[in-house]
Amino acid sequence: MSLLVQRTIARLQLKKTFSDVFVKVTPQNLKMLHIVEPYVTWGFPNLKSVRELILKCGEARVKDKTNLLTDNTVIKEHLGKFGVICLEDIIHEIAFPGKHFQEISWFLVPFHLSVARHATKNRVGFLREMGRPGYRGKCIHQLIRQLN
Repeated sequence: MSLLVQRTIARLQLKKTFSDVFVKVTPQNLKMLHIVEPYVTWGFPNLKSVRELILKCGEARVKDKTNLLTDNTVIKEHLGKFGVICLEDIIHEIAFPGKHFQEISWFLVPFHLSVARHATKNRVGFLREMGRPGYRGKCIHQLIRQLN
């Protein structure tokens, strides 16, 4: 990988294989996604996929520690100044990006997707089964459900 691709992947917080982050669609972020397109799969998830991801594997970054998103008091304490007081507010802000999308996205730890054991041993078969990297459009929710 070139240095530009490595820096872009680090800037998108995709440090581990099979990790997932939410990024707001802006011209600058689209350029970054096109740079790393041969290495990542991206698309536009629906509300159901966002809810499943956050409820199943949502973690928050609080004082350099990761905490599961099980208690609304942590959310209210750290994101209350943005008008986000519960888990449903986080889901809604991520699914329908608003003013404070970036702050909430940085509050969330990148999601670690679960992968079948055969996928790590047989990458060629896994790529045939799951598809190629790149833009998936609105069909990304199918991949999220398979890996979640």
